[in-house]
Amino acid sequence: MKNVLLVLFLAAGPALAAPSAGQLSIDPERITVSGISSGAHMALQLHVAYSDLFSGAAILSGGPWGCAENSLVTAMSRCVKESDDPLPVAPLIENARKAAAAGRLADLANLSDDRVWLFHGSQDTAVAAKVHDAAAMFYAAFLPAEQMRMVNEIPAGHVFPAAGHGNGCAELVPPFVGDCGYDAAGELLQFLYSGLAEPGDGATTGLQAVTLPGAGEANLLPTAYLFVPPACGAEAGNCALHVVLHGCAQSTEEVGTAFIEQSGYLPWAAANDIVLAFPQVEKSLVAPLNPLGCWDWWGYTGEGYLWRSAAQMRVITRWIGELTGRRNVSP
Repeated sequence: MKNVLLVLFLAAGPALAAPSAGQLSIDPERITVSGISSGAHMALQLHVAYSDLFSGAAILSGGPWGCAENSLVTAMSRCVKESDDPLPVAPLIENARKAAAAGRLADLANLSDDRVWLFHGSQDTAVAAKVHDAAAMFYAAFLPAEQMRMVNEIPAGHVFPAAGHGNGCAELVPPFVGDCGYDAAGELLQFLYSGLAEPGDGATTGLQAVTLPGAGEANLLPTAYLFVPPACGAEAGNCALHVVLHGCAQSTEEVGTAFIEQSGYLPWAAANDIVLAFPQVEKSLVAPLNPLGCWDWWGYTGEGYLWRSAAQMRVITRWIGELTGRRNVSP
């Protein structure tokens, strides 16, 4: 991708109220999500729980749905580390089906026409390749192979791979963006949305700090970020909406807006009328302990962290409902 000068407009002073449905034009059929590491687990959880809302997901260095089974010990062992024993994906699939039948998840048949992009760096030792492969195995139970793309040949460590931005491609230092000569943001967006135009050289403006309603109820930061291309106002044509979920120690509380700026999402969104939403996790040094600001994929917000009623997913989906005008998105 061409080098792009990022000139970002950040709201001065207190965060602004998020634009309402009357201020944005978003196509409710073009809502997708992506995430890396803990954000990858959350992106998969969101996609599965709200398959009636999302039409696709991108998973970077994550594991299968429900892997942790409400246990931090399990999360940090079989859901992360290399093991001679394969992850028990079949029981996880069955658990998801039972939960959907009980109404805790959306109808899993919604996944059948979605698109899923999965990335695991060949030098990533933080999350084992077999763990990430298990995420693909989970999805394979619900959608055709041609609607999935796996990328595992890029020599990246446990970082968000970019082109022309970040640190070394395998260098695990903040903001955990690696200059890998590979534009993951562009690749995943092009897979999730067909027919995108290449970004051109020039300034990218439109990033706003906004207030995230209900954040305090879900261990999220009260300030989120929203990127709104000029063409996505109420009088414009329908735009897409893509939710981006950072990894551990990658929130604005830890790295400022460096991940948002360097990851590569903004130029593609500006060139293709895609609204970007960047919710942020609040780190905690007391109960519930979350010192790195990770998304809840093992249950620190409660036993129902996987279901549609889960605190963090409820806040995100209600926010989407506000932006799209679909007030009944979240239970």
